[in-house]
Amino acid sequence: MTRRHLFDLTVAGLAGTCGCSAREPEMTAKVVSMAERLDLAIVPVMWTGGPTPEAIGIDGKSAAKLLLPEGLRLVSVSPDCGWIAWALDASQPPPIGTGDAKVFFTDAQSPIKTMQLERGYPRQLSLSSDAGYLALTELGTVAPKARLIVLNPRTQELQRDLSDLITSFPIADINRLRISANGQCLAVGTRERFMIVEVQAGRVLLEKEGQLHSLSPDGDFVAFINNAGVPAITSLITRASTELALHWRTVVGFGPWSPDGAFLLAGIRGGFSVFTKLAVVDCATGDFKEIVPRVVEGDRGEHSAWVKRQFLS
Repeated sequence: MTRRHLFDLTVAGLAGTCGCSAREPEMTAKVVSMAERLDLAIVPVMWTGGPTPEAIGIDGKSAAKLLLPEGLRLVSVSPDCGWIAWALDASQPPPIGTGDAKVFFTDAQSPIKTMQLERGYPRQLSLSSDAGYLALTELGTVAPKARLIVLNPRTQELQRDLSDLITSFPIADINRLRISANGQCLAVGTRERFMIVEVQAGRVLLEKEGQLHSLSPDGDFVAFINNAGVPAITSLITRASTELALHWRTVVGFGPWSPDGAFLLAGIRGGFSVFTKLAVVDCATGDFKEIVPRVVEGDRGEHSAWVKRQFLS
């Protein structure tokens, strides 16, 4: 989401609530144009611990499987959608894995790169654009102490240990990491609360109650579901919050933003269906296009992903 998008919301006189859905053909045309321009497909559910995830097109039809191995434990797609990092079940301590604490990453156009973690087992991952930074939580291999750190995945050098900043909840409870495109802003959260951290400065920019947070690629906005169940977008520049309301639909969970910051993948409910659907939502207008009529039971769109088609088989 850009500053222009926020300005558009204000001048539209929406009083903190995004507008109703426009005609579907218009929204479809915008999403299709963006996906073609950026060469994107959608992964409805980025499976872990099962078969290789499959991607679909904007029309909801199957595209192909991802060029990733089976037995994924953790997966992170970079904000530019051009890199993917993952860890396998083997990266976990016994009896789940073998304790081989490795993280892999690739752009699908060059050989897979490997990081060997020396001090801990990976718990959560988030990779920045161009694989410049990798944020992760890890559980110590010797003492059961969790850390939140940011590494340079290419050199494996430690860029920042942010563990001391996390005082509102145990690091071991973190279930969601989202890093900005340039790696300078990191969203960290649990099922009840999240915070936004400025990586190099080592300071907290924002802390809120809420869940399923999604940080925009530029790091200027965060979408989340507050503890009242209301979807909202907060500006990290002005601290102003805007409720995200759709026409006859309710957003129940957020996936990632598109690389240009214009759209969000989201789980929605309402209309004539009791099931959660996966949709693409226009962050500036609240218009939406339904992509998947029914997601996996228990999922709210939070495990969806945009990916470059270079990752498809």
